[in-house]
Amino acid sequence: MNKKLSIILKVFVSIGILFLIFRFIPPHELIETYKHSQKIYIFFGFIISLSTIIISIIRWRFLLFSLGIKASKRDVFYSSFSGLFFNIIFPSFIAGDIFRGFSISNRHGEAKKVASSVLMDRFSGFFGLMLVALISFFYGRNLFPQKSILYPLLILSALISFMFFLIFSKTFFSFFVSIFKKNSSFRNKIVSFHDQVYFFRKNPKVFVKSLLFSIPIQILNVISFFVASKAFNLHVGIIYFLILIPVITTIALIPITIGGLGLREGSVVVFFSLIGVDSNKAAALSFLNFIFSAVISLAGGILYVTLYRRRFQSRA
Repeated sequence: MNKKLSIILKVFVSIGILFLIFRFIPPHELIETYKHSQKIYIFFGFIISLSTIIISIIRWRFLLFSLGIKASKRDVFYSSFSGLFFNIIFPSFIAGDIFRGFSISNRHGEAKKVASSVLMDRFSGFFGLMLVALISFFYGRNLFPQKSILYPLLILSALISFMFFLIFSKTFFSFFVSIFKKNSSFRNKIVSFHDQVYFFRKNPKVFVKSLLFSIPIQILNVISFFVASKAFNLHVGIIYFLILIPVITTIALIPITIGGLGLREGSVVVFFSLIGVDSNKAAALSFLNFIFSAVISLAGGILYVTLYRRRFQSRA
């Protein structure tokens, strides 16, 4: 019941934020903005957005191989793309992660190792996001006197630092699990799972190499926004995007809406208004990014229905 109530509340929060956005930005004005946009920039923005997914899949396969799980390129590609579709069906960012982890472990076994690879895949992405955000903010810190930019960055850094010590410090992890009842099944499961993740502490080169995938992914995600903004004749330096997009991404991860819908759009409008961007164009840019994600996810759904579902069911 609590889970259902949580989902209902998230739906209402998303709808509420979108309602506020559309009160200040009439839908017909957004439609006119899209009509007069330069479609070539939208196309290239989409291609760049798609490339981040491809690199993410390559990163995950690298992590799987580092753990000794020899999953084929096809299997990793199919499970990852199909997982994107499940992120649309279920109101959670982790639905796709659960699916891709389950589908690979269903074929290759080693469920705990696969789960640890998914966790490290996500953590590597967040760590790359933090590095891009902090380096960009240090470089362009004088561009934003507003403390509203700094606070989300500090929150992001604190969360990533907590996760880093939880994964890579056995002392910190021991202190953390001590808050749970001794010999409880939940505590034992956490300890057992951490033993799998601890592999990356003993092999730091694997984590460093995963960052070599994560940092370009985060930069390309920013470039996708930047290129798409040209469709609406926005003349904003890329340094602003390098600072703002990680902040907006961090805010969108707050679990109070459905997949960040509404929260992300509202954040784009608010933060880009700080640098003089018209609210109409800012909203159009944010919704365009959502459309990119939706199109890619629906492509994953088609892939799942037409090809991967039969392969997946036959293995089950």
